[in-house]
This record gives sequence, C-alpha cells and structure tokens, in this order.
Amino acid sequence: MIRFILSAVFLFFLSNSYAQDQWLVTAKLDTIRGKIFLDYGGPYQADEAQVKIGKEKSSYKAYQVRSVSLGENDVYESIKIDQRYQFAKVDVKGKYFTQYLYIDATAGNTSNYSLKLFVNWKGDMYKISNLTPRKRFAMFFEDCESVKTKIESGELKKKDLKKIFEAFDECMDQALEAKSVATVQVATPSADMSEFIEKLKSMELYNDDLENMIKDISQKMVNKQSIPQYLQQAVLGQLGEDENLKSMFLELIN
Repeated sequence: MIRFILSAVFLFFLSNSYAQDQWLVTAKLDTIRGKIFLDYGGPYQADEAQVKIGKEKSSYKAYQVRSVSLGENDVYESIKIDQRYQFAKVDVKGKYFTQYLYIDATAGNTSNYSLKLFVNWKGDMYKISNLTPRKRFAMFFEDCESVKTKIESGELKKKDLKKIFEAFDECMDQALEAKSVATVQVATPSADMSEFIEKLKSMELYNDDLENMIKDISQKMVNKQSIPQYLQQAVLGQLGEDENLKSMFLELIN
C-alpha cells in the first residue's frame, strides 16, 4: 500500500513538472503554461492547442498562437500553409531562415511532421524535399552570392543545413552592417499610419505593447517586409471591439 502511494505521488510530481515545461505564447504575446496537446484541425480547419491547467481546460486556434513549446527541441510555430493555419515544428533555425516540418493536410497520416518548409526573413515560403535539385536549392540563398556558389559547387551540402544557415547569417550580417554605415533608413510613418496613431493616442490606447507593435509594423512597412500574422492578430486583439479601428488598421497593412 505504501509503495502504491509513493508511486502515485511520484507520478503526480512527474506529471506536474512535465506540464510546467510546456507553454504557449499567444498572438497577444501572453505566455500560458500547462499541459499542452496539439490537435490537427483537418484539411479545412485550423489546428488547435489544448491547454490543461489543473482541472481547467482551454483551447486556442493556431491563428491565435505565436509558438508552442512542448519540451526541449520540441517547439512549434503557427504558420499559414496552403490557406490553412497549422502548427509547424521548428527543425533548423537561423537568423534569416527557418526550416519547419509540417503535416500534409490531404494525407491520411496526421501525426507525422515530415514535410519540409523553408521560411525566410521576408516571409517567403519554399516547400522542399530531399529531391530538390541542388541548383534550385541554392537559389533560395541568392541574397548571398558566396553561399549560393558554395552550395552549387557542393562545398556546402544540403544535409549540412545548420552550416548553410550559419554561413548565410554571417554573410547577411556583414552586408547589412556595411549598408548601415552608408545609410540608415529610419521608419517614418506614412500619413495614413500617422493618422491612425493620432486616433489611438486620442483614445489613450497608444502605449506599452500596442505602441511597440505599431512601431515594429511601421519599420517593416518601410523595409517592404510582410507583416507576420501573429503580429496582426496581436494588434487586433489590443483594439478590442472597436470595428472602426480594426478596419483602419487592416486597410493600412493590406
């Protein structure tokens, strides 16, 4: 009997410790810890993250979530692939590229994260496989000619993706540093964005997280970068139920 009780207590603390090592970050940048399960949404529905905290359960659609950590080296991020929001596993991550593993929505096996997806710092996506030709693979890194050339020659091999990312990161950092010495482009909000900001200030909404997010979006717009979905959802969440503000914001970024 004593052995049974001790085993039950051990399992309780083991389960509780495991749950504490799991968390998700919402689109509003809130961190929620608990026991987390990822549910496949199907070909036409978004994936969901189920969170259990004690006896309470809650669920979040993939488009409401930025990232999910289920443990060490077991991290997922929300991505829109083929018009469907789903969780993709972070496989190899660099500063400018990330390789994800994702599930084919049309396949029968919904538990195998095996398909590969490249996403670069601009938000461009490339589906790849082991059969992707070397020359086409090299073109993904054309922003750095030296890395592209090394891939084409075989000096950098596709299987050594971490080395490729590191070489590309170093190359891009050097190029950006050299460019910043010559000229620094400061984010100057457009007239429409300035009007939107003034509207937020008049309603005492332009502060803290929302202010930082708007500044981030302004910089991305100046640099002609795409606005990540999680960032859009975070701003919309901060705007509450004000449909006019939401409409103004969506017109600005689209």
